[in-house]
Amino acid sequence: MSRVTLFAISAAVSVALMAAALILTKPALTSDVTASYEVRGDGIVLLEGDPEPWHDAAWERWVELVPASDRWRVARFEAIDGSSDGQVEPVSESLQVWILRISDLEGDVLDVALIHELGHLISLGPDQILPGTDPTVESECITYLSIEGCAIPGGVFDRFVTEFWDTTTGWESGDAATGQRYLADTDAFVTRYAASNPGEDLAETFVFFVYRLKPEGDSIAEQKIRLLWEFPDLVELRSALRRNLTG
Repeated sequence: MSRVTLFAISAAVSVALMAAALILTKPALTSDVTASYEVRGDGIVLLEGDPEPWHDAAWERWVELVPASDRWRVARFEAIDGSSDGQVEPVSESLQVWILRISDLEGDVLDVALIHELGHLISLGPDQILPGTDPTVESECITYLSIEGCAIPGGVFDRFVTEFWDTTTGWESGDAATGQRYLADTDAFVTRYAASNPGEDLAETFVFFVYRLKPEGDSIAEQKIRLLWEFPDLVELRSALRRNLTG
């Protein structure tokens, strides 16, 4: 890949993230869904709602970007009205099957949103999280306990939280608390939204891992990105995503 291409990719994520920051980042509600589709192979079939051309375009971009080996996680695709740029939600208690929700975005902003949501799917899947459906999972969890379940020791989510978040004191949620956490140490997060919680931090960090070269600095944000380089499967996925971004 040429230096010109690498520079273009790096510049694109900066522009896209700035644009995405203008979109409200609160979780999408069920009432925000305007159309729901079943995923069949590489295509989608309308289940309910009002179809619009951008629905097919957004899904087609997902198929273009994400290798088939990682697309199996999504069994349903839903369009949302723009109160959030995107969201994923498990359909099955096993965390094997998920819904991907995306709002009406275009170009680099859409790509960033899709890669952010892919970051969630990777870090919250059954190879990273022991589902919390069994009451003993919560009581016996010795790592990070998310809404979905208990982080499996040694996985990327477990290591990310263990190394960069203090789970003994907890943290406040909400926009004001996120802003305070970010401003308290801007070098610890790749974006302001990353300061929301460990899950969003990892998903945002994954975006920078994909778009940018391996950092050489010592800031906490750069250490977070370098942690992802320690997982060969993520490095392989990164290469595939970068090829598809410039394809």
